[in-house]
Amino acid sequence: MILQKLLRLKLIQLARTKLIFFIPFFLLSCFGPVKELKYQIEDSMDDSSSFSQNPIPLDDDFINSIQIELKTDGSFSNGSQRNLEAVSIDENIFYPSANGKVISFNINNNKENWDYIHSSQITAGLEVLDLNLFFVDYDGFLICLNLSGVIEWKTFVGEVFTKPFAINNSVIIKTTNNKFFSFNTMDGSVNWYYQLPLSPLPVRSWGEISYSDEIIYSGASSGKVIAINYLNGLLMWETTYSPASGNSEIERSNDTTSKVIIDEYIVYAVSSKGNIAALSKKDGKILWKRPLSSFEGLILENNNLFVTHNTGSIYCIDKNSQKVLWRNAELLGRDVSRAIIYQNLLVVSDYEGYIHFLDQTNGNILARIKVSSDLILKPLILNNKQDLLLISLNGEYQLISINLEKYSRNPAQTDNVLQKNDLNEENVDINSSRNDENILDKLIFWD
Repeated sequence: MILQKLLRLKLIQLARTKLIFFIPFFLLSCFGPVKELKYQIEDSMDDSSSFSQNPIPLDDDFINSIQIELKTDGSFSNGSQRNLEAVSIDENIFYPSANGKVISFNINNNKENWDYIHSSQITAGLEVLDLNLFFVDYDGFLICLNLSGVIEWKTFVGEVFTKPFAINNSVIIKTTNNKFFSFNTMDGSVNWYYQLPLSPLPVRSWGEISYSDEIIYSGASSGKVIAINYLNGLLMWETTYSPASGNSEIERSNDTTSKVIIDEYIVYAVSSKGNIAALSKKDGKILWKRPLSSFEGLILENNNLFVTHNTGSIYCIDKNSQKVLWRNAELLGRDVSRAIIYQNLLVVSDYEGYIHFLDQTNGNILARIKVSSDLILKPLILNNKQDLLLISLNGEYQLISINLEKYSRNPAQTDNVLQKNDLNEENVDINSSRNDENILDKLIFWD
């Protein structure tokens, strides 16, 4: 314990004084876990260093490896905001703007069906269930809108930035003061509510609510995940997987700001300044955890977790062994979004309005396109599973599809991104981290 604390203080001191130029030379003689530790040190330093002010520029000579087809494009009259998401039903797109306007749009003929102008700004939504749309406005009201653009009912809930979650006859709301409500979708009456302890410094989180087997799961303040029975609001379990640390409330702010991921028997979560963890779905017991921070969040595909680090690095982690399989650091400081899976590719966006398509097996960027000069909302995969709708914050949109038939993976060109982004270091065993003992859990020293 004393040795760990001394090591922690020494590494922090070295990082803060930038005297870590010797680390690459040290790592040349080491195996995978230490090499992985180096990346964690770099990302920890980057959290507060110059990458956010000086993001890595994109390669002007980059050539796409896959074919991208633009099917249609255009723009909406009003811009949106980052935590608002468009939804689709068949060929109809429902788009919420920040100033309170909701647009129904037919993507096949590029024509507007109707628009609804609300009396206040929209802060969370849209959610769709059956024949209704749900959102929360700036005044704290949950609004139920039918698919013709007419209000069915509204009820007061308080300040909300988390997207509503609707299932069966219930719509679940999470407020910024840690209160959960369940409302009847027919008339807006309250089914139940549950109050978590208040956080001294609440974060305006837009992490979505997850659901499985009549239980809703949500991240919470202070590095917590909670499970609540969606029928009656009873707390099933509450687990702190990423304890807060620091002297001030700002330093101790360590919330689960993104959506938790549900596997068959496991819940995966990542905190904004701390750990990624696997928890038992049954009782919340911590199965494993390791240092990794993310505000945007993670997704699960097959056996791999894909995490967008706060710096813009993208990690691929084996969900069972918690080993880092690859890390892509080509987009540092570019305000990278949480990934989605589209046509077996990993898709992320950045602050300049670019969409990047990555090979999920090794992290190589296969293609990129510029949609706008502004941030991109969460890409929307349409019902045919072939088309991808991209909408920027300023309302510009593109409907695209990709052709993977002409893309064949060349083993000679699929170097592991750990090696690709390793500052040209040579003679390092990039695969040994899958077999060596993971020392990262013993060296928890970064924020």
